[in-house]
Amino acid sequence: MMIPISVMLVDDNPTFLRVAAQFLEAHEDMTVVGTASGGEQALTQAEALRPQIILIDLAMPDLPGLKVIPRLREMLPDVGIVALTVMNTKSFQAAALKAGANAFIPKAAMRTELLPVIRQIAQANGKVDAEAALDFPGHRMTLQRILVMEDNRHLRRLYSKALSAAGYDVHPAKTLQEARDLLAQMRFDLLICDIFMGSERGTDLLDEYADTLFTSGAQVVMVSGQSQYRSVCQEMGADFFLEKPIAISTLVALADRLTARENFTG
Repeated sequence: MMIPISVMLVDDNPTFLRVAAQFLEAHEDMTVVGTASGGEQALTQAEALRPQIILIDLAMPDLPGLKVIPRLREMLPDVGIVALTVMNTKSFQAAALKAGANAFIPKAAMRTELLPVIRQIAQANGKVDAEAALDFPGHRMTLQRILVMEDNRHLRRLYSKALSAAGYDVHPAKTLQEARDLLAQMRFDLLICDIFMGSERGTDLLDEYADTLFTSGAQVVMVSGQSQYRSVCQEMGADFFLEKPIAISTLVALADRLTARENFTG
């Protein structure tokens, strides 16, 4: 009879704990033996439960995951530790591995990448060196993808350049048809859409793709120099409205905030 892999979850978000536990328990080779809502509780629970794998959020108010991981590693040298975060950046990855985590997975990638990583670490009895850890799917940094719809060539290049420099995979479109073609080819995490694109209207595309965008979890920012369109865009389901002229720092900060929203939140 197969003995399931024992997993403990650590996150300050109760919704995440519930959803993640349900996700793992749906697989017969996984069992969630405990949960903790903070760093101090995690240390107490881990010592008592001694799970094979600990999934831990890096951003917790009482004691950050980056401070908890070294203490877990000292307490349980052979435990497998998977660091989780909404921020898919190289700096967070490096910090988590340096602290003693076996793996780093962005929360947005959990549904596709978590199970194989847990199984690999469990099979190795928690002994995965840093070089091997970098081969995990979650460590092949996936840039979040942004579609920039703007008919003004200067603004399109300005927005795209700034967002690319901030670490996003940016795809510009100067017409609605170009945007449709891109949407047919790939999934986007964020759409930044000008309302007036020549004789076309960005709101038409929002209306056309509303169900698809909602289902995929994409965030939508509508842009216009006319503030009266704010309420219209919100009623249509846009997540945010920006009034031109837009400060580049504001655009990048908003992209960072909106792309941190996904099915697993924390």
